Amino acid sequence: MAIGSTSPEAAGDKGAHLGVQPALTWPLALPAELDPAMAASLTTALEKALHLMVDTGQQITVLSRADRLAELATGLLEPQLELVEDRVHRMKTVNEVFGQGDWLTAEQINALQPDPPANKAHPASDWKRRGRIFSVNYGGKEYFARYQFDVLYQPLPIVKEVLKALGEAADPWVLASWFHFPNGWLNAEAPKDSLDHGQAVLAAAAKRQATYHA
Repeated sequence: MAIGSTSPEAAGDKGAHLGVQPALTWPLALPAELDPAMAASLTTALEKALHLMVDTGQQITVLSRADRLAELATGLLEPQLELVEDRVHRMKTVNEVFGQGDWLTAEQINALQPDPPANKAHPASDWKRRGRIFSVNYGGKEYFARYQFDVLYQPLPIVKEVLKALGEAADPWVLASWFHFPNGWLNAEAPKDSLDHGQAVLAAAAKRQATYHA
């Protein structure tokens, strides 16, 4: 990729005729881990920074200009890279939780009922609305963890109590992660494997951490 607002080819003879020196361009090697979608905005920001620093009205040294460029680049990149890193950690967690779990769609839960409702989204959607179970989205589809149900595929009462203790979560995968990963308050057992110990699980839910990463 090259940085520069005008290439020598674009300026051509017109620039020479007007006595204006064409803007310089040079190749810029981007870090391999940088999202290509960020390239355009990054190029624009660096162009503006360079124009600012080479202003002839500013009597600053080359080293000062380099320091200023580093400050600008750091301020531009760090928040975005932190965001990307956070999303990578989240996706690793999501893939692990889903890959190691037993998940059902609303249609599958419907089919497993003694008297399946005509609406295949029920009864799962109704149970979710009442706070008796929770769901996550994976690959564009909604799934419900199998451990939320008894052998007749009815919601376990303890799940509603635990969800109430955990409180609302903007990201349902936070809930799924809490149920999935070993918990120190449960002797390193995963809450999903300890649902028959209701009071212990409820106590652990009251002490939950905000985030979980694989």
